[in-house]
Amino acid sequence: EWARTNAGRFVNMFATVMAACVISAPGNELRGYCLQDPSKALPFMEFFKPEKFIRSTSVGALIMSVSLGVGTLATPQVEKLWRQVRELLHKNPAGYLVVAAAVALAVLTLRGQKEEASKAKKS
Repeated sequence: EWARTNAGRFVNMFATVMAACVISAPGNELRGYCLQDPSKALPFMEFFKPEKFIRSTSVGALIMSVSLGVGTLATPQVEKLWRQVRELLHKNPAGYLVVAAAVALAVLTLRGQKEEASKAKKS
């Protein structure tokens, strides 16, 4: 039952991703060693630096674990919001016009900003 709570989902995702990253790290290191440019290839003991390996594995695993853990928390909230928006649009079809106008405004604004940026670069 705890696994269905926000904390449980976060911990499960965090632990799973952390384990997957740590378990796959030696294979990634070996792949990097095997895919070296033959003309610049280093011997294994020069290529493999334990402190660099541990640091990069730890940082990468932590970033990915936190990212996917937060995504696990955000997904149900976004699904709930999207369900409410769909209900609102279903009850009031004129809302589609508002959404279309907002999208068109965003696209036109971005195009204008890009044009201004390219003009500024040319100047």
